[in-house]
Order: sequence, then C-alpha cells, then structure tokens
Amino acid sequence: MDTKPCRLFLGALLLLLPAALQAADTATARKPNVLYVFSDMQRAYSMGCYGDSNARTPSLDAFARQGIRLDAAISPTPVCCPHRADLMSGQYAHHHGMMSNSCQFKPTVKCIAETFRDAGYTTGYAGKWHLGGAKKSSDPTYGFPPPNTPYGVYHFARDPSPTTDIALKFIAEKSKEKAPWMLFVSWIWPHSPYKAPPELRKHFSKITIPPNVPPGAPAECAAECLPDYYGMIEALDQQFARLLRALDSAGVAEDTIVVYSSDHGDMIGCQGYKAKRWPYEESARVPFLIRYPRCLQAGRVIADPFGTPDVYPTLAGLAGVTAPKGLDGVDFSTFFTGKAAQPPRDYVYLEMHYAYVPWPGWRAIRTRDLMYARTVDKPWLLFDLSKDPWEKNNLVNDPAHETLVKQMDERLAGLMKESGDSWTIKATTGDINKWLPGAGKQQSQNLGVPYPGQAKAAVNAGGGRKRKKATHDDDDK
Repeated sequence: MDTKPCRLFLGALLLLLPAALQAADTATARKPNVLYVFSDMQRAYSMGCYGDSNARTPSLDAFARQGIRLDAAISPTPVCCPHRADLMSGQYAHHHGMMSNSCQFKPTVKCIAETFRDAGYTTGYAGKWHLGGAKKSSDPTYGFPPPNTPYGVYHFARDPSPTTDIALKFIAEKSKEKAPWMLFVSWIWPHSPYKAPPELRKHFSKITIPPNVPPGAPAECAAECLPDYYGMIEALDQQFARLLRALDSAGVAEDTIVVYSSDHGDMIGCQGYKAKRWPYEESARVPFLIRYPRCLQAGRVIADPFGTPDVYPTLAGLAGVTAPKGLDGVDFSTFFTGKAAQPPRDYVYLEMHYAYVPWPGWRAIRTRDLMYARTVDKPWLLFDLSKDPWEKNNLVNDPAHETLVKQMDERLAGLMKESGDSWTIKATTGDINKWLPGAGKQQSQNLGVPYPGQAKAAVNAGGGRKRKKATHDDDDK
C-alpha cells in the first residue's frame, strides 16, 4: 500500500495546524463587551435578591443567580454628581473635584470610556449624564460619543423606555461588528418625585415599613413614597429584562460583562431622614450585580465591601484592558473570578463635604461588619452591621465599645491622610451654599429629627410646620 499520499496529507495538516490554532486563539482572545446599567436613588434593600419582601424584581433576581451579588457595594459620596464622577474616574471626590452636585469635574486621570476606547472599544451612552452640559459637540463626554449623536444621548428623560430603546439599537448594531463595545445605560428612576405607572403602584398597596423608620413624620413619608418607589423599580426590572433579551438575540450574552447598580440610595424616612448624602446603609449601600458567564461563578454572594471607584479598575481587569495609574479604586477582578482568595482591600472610604452635616461634612469607613462615621468635631456613628443591620444601636457613646471607637477613629484618620483628604478641603463651585445651616435644601428635607449642625430652632420648626410633599428631595437637576 502506498502511504505517500497519507504522509503528504498529514504533513500539510501539521503545517496548517499552527495557523488554525492562532486563528482560534484570536477568536477566543476577543475582549468582552461591557454593559453597565445603573438606576438613580435605588438602595440595595429594594430588590428580592437582597431580601426585600416588598419588591417585585423577578428579572433582577434571576440575573443575580446567574452571576455575582455584592452585599456591601458602597457609594462613597452618596449623591448623584459625585457618584458619577467616581464611576468615570475611579477617583475620590476630593481628587476629581465633584464634591457636591454641580461642582466642576476635573479628573486627573484618563476616564473609563477613554481607556476602553483607546483599547479598541466602541463606546455608547444613553440616559442621565449629570457631569456637565453634554449638549454641544464641544462639551466633554470623557470617551463616550459627542452629544446629540445616535449613541451619545445625555438627558434627564423620566420615562426609562426611550433610554432602553436606544440601548437596544446599540446592542443589535454594534454586536455585528468586530470591535468589542462598552455601553452605559443610566435610568433616572426611581429618583423622586415618586410616581410609578398606576398598574404597578397598585402592586404595593400593602407594604412593610422598615424597622428603622421612626413614627410620626418619617413613617408618613415612608408610607406615602414607598408604593411608588417600588412600582418604579418594578418598571426598571421590566426594562432590564428587555436588555438581557437583546443580548441573547444578538448572540453575545456569553461574551458580555453585564452590571446592574445604582448611584446611591434614599432614606425615605429611615433613621428619621430623607434623600441621600448620609453614611447610613439606605443612602450609601447600593445594589451591585455582575454577570460574565465565561469567568464569574453563578450564584456567588460577596460580603466584602466594594466602592464606586473600584468599578473602573475591576471592569478593566475583567476585560483585559490596562487601567491607568493614579486611580483611587482597586482591581477586584481576580477576587471576583476566584483566582485570589481575598479581596484587594477590606474597606470603603466615604466622604461627604456638603450635606445635612454642613461643611466640612462627615467622613466614614465601611468594613464588612462595621460602619464608623465622624464629623470634624467628634465621633458620630458606629454600627455593628453583623448584629444590627438596620443600624438602630449607635455604639459611639457605649462605654463597652470605647476601645473599638478609638480604633476605628484612628483608622479613619489614617485613611484620610493616606488618600490626601482633609477637613480643610473646600469646593468652589456647585450647590454648596444651599447646604449651609438653615439654607433651603437642608431645611426642605426636615422630618423633625435632628442631625449634626442643624440649628435647634430649625429642628423645632421642622417638627411642627406643615411638611412639603414627601416626594420631593434635594433636587439633582
């Protein structure tokens, strides 16, 4: 039998094999798409997957089972503009300048979309922007498309459906192209004023008020707002399902890192307060769900703290993109994938320069089990979250915890110094004058419960005067 043809065929096959393997490597080496979806003013405890029995979030709950759920995702400066600046820059507020709403954003690093764009990604943005005008072509959008282009849409549209429609077109179109893509979808719901579609609001005619809502005006605020709040979140759950179906239809679900989160939470009467800008869980702790089937274990729950500045380097790490130096956030990607047994950092540093606690505000540290906060004058809050998840027992003045208070205070002081923050830093732009004691924004949120820096007369007035409609808070627009 003549084996020469077989040998020739085998030789040719061996010559072709390296090229075939190289082609396969190239195909599998394509970087993943990134779909980052975030709502506005949605606290973590507002979804079934976080244990909220009031919520109706079947799509988000199923999504949580398909990826990782973070139980201690923290917005370090929990108000709209600073969070978005943290997200884009991977920096703290005192570094990028957006220390309150409408301050000037001055990142000192390349922003996330610039880094991904320069790595070959097609970028897109749809929804609320809130980092400046983004109306003229000359307005900076930091790596996202220019304003008023098909996939550079920066607006305050209340209805989430049009924003979702833009995202669906982007996913369908860009998934056909060779380049990977990064799309940010920013819904303004459930931001106040709270008004859900009537057919959804009726689902929440009977709700459970959280146990840390005091009676009186705070309980009235919660009872008035929560049915609409939950109805708006149910609407977002439906919109999120549309996005997931689009990924399936485009055949890219396995190759897309998908995140669902929010910019900050909302007190809605908890602790006797409204709105955000507080270090409490309802204000600072946000949902954070992430799915990437190729790398992340389905159904995993992570209790370790994770801050907004960490999003940028972590997404870069998961995508194989090099993040720039100078970020305050750290890369959790190897911890998320299971390659590292411990997280790269065991705390989140929080700062709020202008709030119900007037300038210089408060600073805080959130670990896995503890939340400690102080003002410039003295320690303010200490909660053991492992035993007191509703933060009803402030341990700051408990003699039995004097040593722990001192330890946390020393650690917080060290983190302030390490991060370059101080009590003397001031903003020169933005809405800062509206947060002076007795000023309009601060007093408009008064439910009669005192807070640091508030004048006694204002407290008494707040408890006795007719309240403004509870659906209004410190307006972001």
